[in-house]
Amino acid sequence: MKKSCKLLLLGTAVAASLTVSAAAADFTHCADALNEMDLFSGTENGYELDRAPTRAEAAVMLVRLLGGAQDAEANTYETPFTDVPAWAQPYVGWLYENNLTAGATDTTYDPNGACTAQMYSTFLLRSLGYTDSGDNADFTYNDALNYATEVGVVDAVNCDADNFLRDDVVAMSYTTLATQPKSGDYDTLLDQLVADGAVDATKAQATQATFSAYREYMALSEDMASLTDMAMAMTMNMDMQLNGANLMNANVDMDVAANMDLNSIDASKMSMNGTMTITLDESLATEGAETEQTMNMEAYFTDGAYYMNMDGTKYKMDMSFDDMLADLNLDTMTAKEPISLFESIVKNEDGSYAINYASDSMNSMITNILEMAGMTADVGTVAIDNVSITVTPENGEWKSMSMSMDMGMTIEDQTIDMTVSANYEITETGEGVVVTLPDDLDTYQDISSLVE
Repeated sequence: MKKSCKLLLLGTAVAASLTVSAAAADFTHCADALNEMDLFSGTENGYELDRAPTRAEAAVMLVRLLGGAQDAEANTYETPFTDVPAWAQPYVGWLYENNLTAGATDTTYDPNGACTAQMYSTFLLRSLGYTDSGDNADFTYNDALNYATEVGVVDAVNCDADNFLRDDVVAMSYTTLATQPKSGDYDTLLDQLVADGAVDATKAQATQATFSAYREYMALSEDMASLTDMAMAMTMNMDMQLNGANLMNANVDMDVAANMDLNSIDASKMSMNGTMTITLDESLATEGAETEQTMNMEAYFTDGAYYMNMDGTKYKMDMSFDDMLADLNLDTMTAKEPISLFESIVKNEDGSYAINYASDSMNSMITNILEMAGMTADVGTVAIDNVSITVTPENGEWKSMSMSMDMGMTIEDQTIDMTVSANYEITETGEGVVVTLPDDLDTYQDISSLVE
């Protein structure tokens, strides 16, 4: 039981640290959504998201995204470019006709050259009505990535500028469809394309509903993120396996309070107090031994460290979120969750939001975080699947949230698989929330002793 508790303790601490987004991942779900609207078709070999796009391919992908493929293929638009292959000429011609490309030079397009994140960002910004030419230019080509970040086309998840793949193209394209055009006449670019007749309204209906639910949910989340003081009641259940064999079930019942400092996360304070009941699988129990144990559990965060007290066994884990954010260099992070991370988001009739996250995207994100934070040597691999949440608002604020996911990790060359479900009920916000920390935090043992 003691070793199992230690593994659970370390796993819980690691899971608690995985709370930021980092890098581009696998966006097959974005490609599927675009494909269902006839805005992306891939190649004769499928989507091929794992390779870099050429400039000619980027032209085709952009024309399809904007609903211009039929027009491009039905008309002959002249360009000054002498190096465009016949299969790409209709698409490059359409872009040139609509002032979306000026080519590599006055007479060449460089169709086989690599499409960069900067180039595709420029395409997407122009599609939204922004310009990089003339006296009233909104941005310059050299600053396209930064400006695309400002308007929401690029974020820390959907674009890996150093290894730009077709995967990034579909994620950025999907994100752009959910972005408001410069004119402000429509909520999203997709709404504008439907109104213009460029995209079939019936085929776009499901995605438009997704975008609408996303905007509402983000507004709710941003209001929630501005709250600095909050208390909630939390229940959690974890079924665990060790190396493929049933290990234990853990039930947690906690009261949580937090006083957040949004300028310095490490200056924040958090307390969790409650009980944990652990039930060992009967196959692991010796004859006559108890298989169930309930223990008091306390956890605290303050001054960049995470503390846990389990029935008098006290451990500390350094966890500076300020240092982590600085080390990860998350210059493109925003308060919004990138829409490309959502497999689906639906607003239910009762006003709640049902959300499923894309597992491939989340796993690549977590792997990137662990690598950049230098934690892979200690944690090994972490994989999650079937991540879903339901958020229920009340009076314009979060009232409750339920969550479930499957999670696997390696610790000390051991494989732990968990099925996790949790429910959170917000009980108080504002000045009445006070976090009380114990006086003996300096006596807690460093968690590194668990893996020595």
